[in-house]
Amino acid sequence: MKVQLPKIGAIPWKSVGSSVVIVSAAGLVASSIWLSLQFIKDPRSVAWMNQYLPKNAKIPISAWDDPKTLREIQADLRKAGLFAGEPIRVETAIKAKSNQTDLLIPIYRPDKNGGDDRLTELRAYQLVFNPTPNKPEALQFVNQIAVRELQEDFVTEPLIRAHVIDSGVDRSVPFTTVQRFEDRAPRNGAWLTLSGKLQQGDKLIAYGQVVYYNPITTAMSVMLSWTSSTGEFPTWQAASKGRPAEFVVNQTVGLEPDFQVYQLRSVQRKNIPFQLQPISLSQSGLRQENGAFVDALFLARSGLWSPALEYMQSVKQQVGKNWTMTAQAQMDLVERHAKVTKAQADQPWASPGQQVLANLIDGRWERAAQFVQNPATDRAEILDTLKLDSDRVQKRIDAVLNLNPARSDVQLWAALRLAAQHGKPNAIAWLKKQPQDSSLRRAQALKLLNDLDSMTFGATTPAPTTISQGRN
Repeated sequence: MKVQLPKIGAIPWKSVGSSVVIVSAAGLVASSIWLSLQFIKDPRSVAWMNQYLPKNAKIPISAWDDPKTLREIQADLRKAGLFAGEPIRVETAIKAKSNQTDLLIPIYRPDKNGGDDRLTELRAYQLVFNPTPNKPEALQFVNQIAVRELQEDFVTEPLIRAHVIDSGVDRSVPFTTVQRFEDRAPRNGAWLTLSGKLQQGDKLIAYGQVVYYNPITTAMSVMLSWTSSTGEFPTWQAASKGRPAEFVVNQTVGLEPDFQVYQLRSVQRKNIPFQLQPISLSQSGLRQENGAFVDALFLARSGLWSPALEYMQSVKQQVGKNWTMTAQAQMDLVERHAKVTKAQADQPWASPGQQVLANLIDGRWERAAQFVQNPATDRAEILDTLKLDSDRVQKRIDAVLNLNPARSDVQLWAALRLAAQHGKPNAIAWLKKQPQDSSLRRAQALKLLNDLDSMTFGATTPAPTTISQGRN
């Protein structure tokens, strides 16, 4: 039976006033009555409390759930209209010459309409020997977690954010498989992922939840939910020296790399004393204020990974021993993205529009300009690429001009994008109002705009009053 319990810990004991205390006490009494009823109806539904109780106060599971063979467990499930998936074996060294064997068993409900079977819960059992004269070995139930399915809008969020698809229906999507992480996963317990797949047009999205099982306390917990628009399963990967393995989720869409990286961090919690915390690029990881590092993080958040990495590498040399592990983790995350954008810009593309786009995404403004300045290039296709651009190029233009409004190589692309979307006159008028770092480059940019065939530009519509959107 799946039970969703009220959050008893949320009762406001610290509120002022006797009436609040009475309400809080009444809430505790009601909760106690509710728990008692659940114990009578299905003792296993409150087994989760054992992980919060001291040893001498634990609910005696064996008194109400005798050890059963796997065949007996499967028979019980069939009676309830469920079935067991492939058990996952967890071996734990308890003492020098003693091992404990646990089985994690996924429980499924068959789909009556012929679709994928839905995962409904995950149970933990411990292997016991000679529990009765007729059973040389059996499984003792120790814990379970009910599965809460993800919402489709969470699963498709990376594609929606990249304007590849529109917002979908607000419905839950099932988990269909359970797998254990083996390679590079921390050895302090069992790490699993509940997962499923969702087809969206030509995209097969993978999604899931990470579950951790502590064989010492038999505690189980969902550590995080994940989605991958590339259809890839997340992995544990080696980190820099001195840091534990990191959990990596690939949310890349098209030419935009997007890796979510999580670190295992300790927390003050007895049964599961750690959590997966994302590496953030919002705050500087340096102990002392450093403007260049802050600028690097801003460029990274704007998608300019290679320039951000160059900034960070320079700062690391300058600060020397004041460099921190947090700053290193941030730089490693930036470098992971920069490797992708650099490789894309280095490779040859059959389409000039894609070639230019790959260079702009990597922040290679001058190199991208060489393509559009070449009369042999299909300039119309490049301008079409800029015309259809939602914000990939624009957010990078905004970021650079926010740091240096006079960057003429970036102003050129801001003007070309304006011309493609709002017409040549708007682009020329905007460019003439901007500060300049070189009168020669300004003249070259204006000549390029004037020389381009006006038929390649979009219809003249009012241009935005400003390019830069400020920092985010």
